Amino acid sequence: MRATKILTAEHDIILQVLASLDRAREKMEQGLRPSPDFLAKSVTFAQNFADRFHHFKEEYLMFGLLAEKKGGLLDLHMGVLRYGHELCRGYIREISQVLDAYAEKDEMAAITVLSSIAAYTAVLRHHIHTEDRLFFPMVEKTLSDDEKEMLMAQFHKESATKDAATFRLYQDMSHEIASLLETGG
Repeated sequence: MRATKILTAEHDIILQVLASLDRAREKMEQGLRPSPDFLAKSVTFAQNFADRFHHFKEEYLMFGLLAEKKGGLLDLHMGVLRYGHELCRGYIREISQVLDAYAEKDEMAAITVLSSIAAYTAVLRHHIHTEDRLFFPMVEKTLSDDEKEMLMAQFHKESATKDAATFRLYQDMSHEIASLLETGG
């Protein structure tokens, strides 16, 4: 399997959670309140899977290899993608910081959650589209077969044997998040 295929498969799980967050935003716009458990689980997913597991591979492994190979020619593209990651980290941090107040029915916290979810899902959907449709195809054309194999070896080294288990764990978590939203739990 190619590194970009792994990243695209991870995007599919992230998109499932974004769909749940979009539904939560719609409910909030109608005056309903998704449960604090739903929000806490979504934050955990975003911090651990999207950021630490997935974005790590992009930023530190793939971008590092591309920067070395292209000598700065792709720095602007990678900088834009890193900026998207940073924005998303900030939106998730905002939600995380007001979770306790949200659980206590604080309306300012609810507005923070609402605006952060809206921004997070919009930015991350655009980001994923850019990577899947533009950046990853460019990566496939730019890297030689040996470099692609080297990148896959780095993916495997960094995540050792936990890739498949982690993927399944967070795939299950994405279903749990959707269930929490639907059941109000």
